Amino acid sequence: MPRILDMANVSKAFLGVTVLSDVSLSLDEGEVLGIVGENGAGKSTLMKVLAGIYQPDQGTIRLGTAAFSPQNPRQALEAGIIVVHQELSLFPDQSVAENIFAGTLPRTGLGTVRSGALMQQARAVLAQVGLDIPPSAKIRSLSLAQRQLVEIGRALSRKARVIVMDEPTATLTSHEVESLFGTVAKLKAQGVGIIFISHHLDEVFKVSDRIAVMRDGRCVDTRATPQWTEETMVQAMVNRPIDSFFPKQDITLGPSLLDVEGLSSAGHFDGVSFTVRAGEIYGLAGLVGAGRTEVLKALFGALPISAGRIRVAGEAYRPHSPRRSLRSGIVLTPEDRKLEGLVLAFSIRQNIAMSTLNALSWLGIMSARKVQRLAETSIRNLRIRATSAGQEVRRLSGGNQQKVVLARAISVAPRIFLLDEPTRGVDVGAKVEVYTLIGELAARGAAVVIVSSDMLELLGLCDRIGVLRAGRLAGEVERPQFSQDRIMSLAAVG
Repeated sequence: MPRILDMANVSKAFLGVTVLSDVSLSLDEGEVLGIVGENGAGKSTLMKVLAGIYQPDQGTIRLGTAAFSPQNPRQALEAGIIVVHQELSLFPDQSVAENIFAGTLPRTGLGTVRSGALMQQARAVLAQVGLDIPPSAKIRSLSLAQRQLVEIGRALSRKARVIVMDEPTATLTSHEVESLFGTVAKLKAQGVGIIFISHHLDEVFKVSDRIAVMRDGRCVDTRATPQWTEETMVQAMVNRPIDSFFPKQDITLGPSLLDVEGLSSAGHFDGVSFTVRAGEIYGLAGLVGAGRTEVLKALFGALPISAGRIRVAGEAYRPHSPRRSLRSGIVLTPEDRKLEGLVLAFSIRQNIAMSTLNALSWLGIMSARKVQRLAETSIRNLRIRATSAGQEVRRLSGGNQQKVVLARAISVAPRIFLLDEPTRGVDVGAKVEVYTLIGELAARGAAVVIVSSDMLELLGLCDRIGVLRAGRLAGEVERPQFSQDRIMSLAAVG
């Protein structure tokens, strides 16, 4: 296909600090170029240069056959360069149609909006992105995935030649992600070039034709997608072998802390049994919908149990509620940290203190000194990167948000940790820090149960892995017998 974009030897520095160094990338019509890298690798800065927000200190850009040097975002928009940011830039109280054609509303000779033409044009755009909603609907009434597609529709309405999708799936469900990928396929067929930036490597593999890896402001490698493996890509991102990612400690396991026998939750899973000892990291693998998250929620008291027995440290236990589970030394870090794990508008210290309010108060009055001391200790021990304990959690990176979730869990001083997708949406460097922390929890004698969709994560961290299939435990694999093929076989066919 014809070349649509060529960025050659682009460099950019701020106050003498180089953030982009001699970066070269190209994009063909109808191609999806994946870009991956740790936070701070330069991905967003490079896209801001393309979008006219920053001007490069050196290097050239060609759009099609012509030189291209946008001095501001409007020039980039007019040239067909559209950036769909993770944080969407829609007007919530305006209609879908008004958002799609914001700044380019069809008007009469007197300057009034031609409502009929606006709705007709909006319906055509919505059909292009496969979105079956009335164009008169208000943005605030839509789901996040629908808003994402409206944003892409707006890009198409501007005759986009290149669409940059920056972390477009960060807050979408798996079904919504599939819908988005369907739209990407349609855009490819129309000849639109797409740059897809994501921390979800499995999604980058699925949607991209080529993948470029950035590290420390440089593009270190670009290959056709089939030429990459997850291991080689991760190694290129962090410049160290994949084996160093999982600092597995040699821990002498203690007595059984968690015994689950024939556990069932009607409509979710049935007859699940496993044991976790003190100091052990036990993984739960399985395909989406196998019941992994539901098992953790049932153990925590957030999902009703219809049958089975649980013993904690040898004593019978019935998790009637999350509150009781916390008092019993069982803590759950949820899969969706933004929806279920954090109050984004609250500060770091407020979020960390939420599970231990009784211990931090006297006669119902919170001790500001105790709350501050807990937050400062957590920030120091977990290496949370923040300006202060009073910083809003929404202002933190994904990795540091996950550390706040773990800090609140640790504040309860639990014996049993139930960790659901503990590194989802976290960049590779921050993952290593979370892995180290999980290993430290086990070394202190806690029992850890991990649910993860990242196979390498389970293989690297766990002592044993139980594999769920269709709500039942299909088998268990001991660490000496670990292999991706064996676990996937159990998950797929039992």
